[in-house]
Amino acid sequence: MKNILKTTLSILTLTALLSSCIKEVEPTDRATEEQVTLEAMIKGIPAALVMANSLGYAESGNAWDFSLPAIHIATESMTGDLVITGDTGYDWFNQWGANNALGSNYAAIVLTWDNYYTWIMTANDIIGLIDGSTDLSSTDRAYLGSAYAYRAMFYLDLVRLYEFKENKYTEGSDVIGLGVPIVLETTTEAEAKNNPRAKVDDIYDKVIFPDLDKAEELLADYSAPNKYAISLALVYGLQARAYLERGTAKNDAAAYTKAAEYARKAISASGCTILTQSEWEDPTNGFNSASANNSWIWGLALPSESVYNLFNFTAHMSCEESWTSYGYRVGRGISKSLYNSIPSNDFRKHSWLDPDRSFYAYKSCREDGASHFSKTLKDYANIKFRPAQGNYADYKVGGAADHCCMRVEEMYFIEAEAIAHSNLPQAIQLLNSFMKYRILDGSYDCSSKASTVESFVEELMLQKRIEFWGEGIIMFDMKRLEMSTKRGYEGTNAPESYRLNCEGVAPYWNFVITRGETQNNPAVINNPDPSGKVTPWIG
Repeated sequence: MKNILKTTLSILTLTALLSSCIKEVEPTDRATEEQVTLEAMIKGIPAALVMANSLGYAESGNAWDFSLPAIHIATESMTGDLVITGDTGYDWFNQWGANNALGSNYAAIVLTWDNYYTWIMTANDIIGLIDGSTDLSSTDRAYLGSAYAYRAMFYLDLVRLYEFKENKYTEGSDVIGLGVPIVLETTTEAEAKNNPRAKVDDIYDKVIFPDLDKAEELLADYSAPNKYAISLALVYGLQARAYLERGTAKNDAAAYTKAAEYARKAISASGCTILTQSEWEDPTNGFNSASANNSWIWGLALPSESVYNLFNFTAHMSCEESWTSYGYRVGRGISKSLYNSIPSNDFRKHSWLDPDRSFYAYKSCREDGASHFSKTLKDYANIKFRPAQGNYADYKVGGAADHCCMRVEEMYFIEAEAIAHSNLPQAIQLLNSFMKYRILDGSYDCSSKASTVESFVEELMLQKRIEFWGEGIIMFDMKRLEMSTKRGYEGTNAPESYRLNCEGVAPYWNFVITRGETQNNPAVINNPDPSGKVTPWIG
């Protein structure tokens, strides 16, 4: 396994060296060959995170093979909030949206497992080269801190994806409490071949939190040059995410306190500001530019020379692009029930097309925008994610969109949810204050909907689902809180095979490990195959 990963690393490093437009820090004291290697390896990670055909499946036409942005579409497709308003035949994320072919014998499940462990090996190699050295330069400290932050981030995602949560649809008593195998810089090839799934608690206590603590220390005096580099604010944000997970899982007051503390640190350290209405609705830069969207704590750049026409986030999520059938023809949109929960004076409602197109003067990057919105796109289709530079025709330009991985708004939600467990009135005040940025007349007040912590969290999650629709965040929250999903109901706008209703945890939120891993590492016990375990609702 390590040989395969090291081969992949070499490819990624070469790609990074050839990619002149990767927006990263340029060290000033590259005095040695080792420093040049480290620079290439550090650049290789963000390059890998947006790489098309990272697993080799694009060559066989699988248009979901484009790394982290594809993972975000996959998890978003599992929430019930994202629906296909157009032609399902062009939906390359049908497996995740309709719970098809998600067992160990199917190709799609490599998207998460193989990518994350490849990225982890890159971080491990960087840590192995630097950690333990004495008299580290400021550049080496930044590299090492970044590597620890990356590794913690990857393990945090993995454990949230693969931890088996009990549900009403699949039986997994033999894997309760298990996360994923731990592979560190010291793990040998022999150990990797007999490496059982670690306990979830151990992954947090022995990898995620220690790595984040080290990253925090190493990056304490580091000033990130841009939104594409690992920053102290990002580390704080990752700690906030991780402690919120622990607070929920353990009903741990101390963890909730830490989550709120780190969320506030991330807000302060980032210098980011909450998106305004004009920024949110910008037809040229809306949700596609780290420089134009000041709320972004961290994003990924996709250089134009690395853009494949079918293998990028914009090609699948933008309904304004015209170079594929995957965007406008599929028409990813919002669940009708969620849309109807948004009051008319909340400007976020403008992110999706109302059945009455005169509801709002929708902005478009297209010259034929009004006609495209009324004649081509279906009701509730999204116009949240714009082609880069507003270029809807040239995939090399329009597809080269920055991809957001953390916005400062998320930290406000984490802070409010965490504080609710110790001080509900303060949490209500925090959510009310935040919503003044979304309902501009100041009329929002959740007090009547939040008489208990549980009812407050339900209201907070409604607002969070609206805020982060399509961004790959919400499934983690829904799994953490064991929320029910409902795409099947009278008047639903979801296609028939997607009308899945789950009471509590959806079985497909417990991701299945690849057959390749279980064959090469027989110590791993797999999660049950969720495919087809939920019968679509029939009205």
